Amino acid sequence: ATHYEDLLQPNPEGPAIRWVDVRGQVLRPAEGGAVNEEECQAVLAELRRLVLRQGYLGTVGVVSPFREQVRRIERMTEQDQELSRALKDCDFVAGTAHAFQGDEKDVVIFSPVVSAGMPDGAKLFLSKSYNLFNVAITRAKAALVVVGDRTAVANSGIAHLEKLPEYVDSLVGAPKEKTAVADLGPTYPPVGNPEQVSEWERQFYEGLYAAGLRPRVQYPVEQYLLDFALLGPGRKLDIEVDGERYHKNWDGELLRRDQIRNQRLIELGWDVMRFWVYQIRDDFDACIAKVQAWADAARD
Repeated sequence: ATHYEDLLQPNPEGPAIRWVDVRGQVLRPAEGGAVNEEECQAVLAELRRLVLRQGYLGTVGVVSPFREQVRRIERMTEQDQELSRALKDCDFVAGTAHAFQGDEKDVVIFSPVVSAGMPDGAKLFLSKSYNLFNVAITRAKAALVVVGDRTAVANSGIAHLEKLPEYVDSLVGAPKEKTAVADLGPTYPPVGNPEQVSEWERQFYEGLYAAGLRPRVQYPVEQYLLDFALLGPGRKLDIEVDGERYHKNWDGELLRRDQIRNQRLIELGWDVMRFWVYQIRDDFDACIAKVQAWADAARD
């Protein structure tokens, strides 16, 4: 339901997530936790660039897993009088993920702290804080800036953190809505999120391919991943294979979030075709024929 054109994006032409790479040294303060002074300095520099040099007028926040890192960043911003005055107009907040629960900012700077000298206790805390990590990186409405040691994060041994650098890289090179038709072969191809692929999706892909169609799989459009995308001359089709457990209300209606998703894709010029798993199971050929009819009409 988000109107993306209304977001206060600091760089509308760039990716919504970017990484500022900074090598640092992690120290364990007497109060516990972890502090990365070099990362704090880099966060301050990013705030000055965004608010003072660029003149950004949206809301801004800084979030970190460690309370002492947050306190250090707060003190640094307060000591910088010019920056402190400008941040007041940006409804600035610095806090841990706990402080941000239920809140959001147009731009969020995430300071993971992870770098050389990371204490084992801090690593253990991060490894058990997946939900807090999820909160931290989803508080941004328009842009997320990660300020941290990319290499150290990628090799941290913490599963959810290690995926972040690769994900940011994938956004920079994420495919736009191309019209070229790719031949991915007769069997369902390898994808980045195989756990999201059902056996019926795999069978449906093979059926579409056998019918002469060349669907793209897990195709990115804005924040969505389409199960299948068919790209024709001047037309494009989103095909979704829905399991009742995850997509149907108790009254049999499609879930509201899926209805909103349908509407957004239609606004973007997509046709949308959804099949319940039982439809594919019970009338496989008719489902393939329906998609084939769309493709034939798209070529006319």
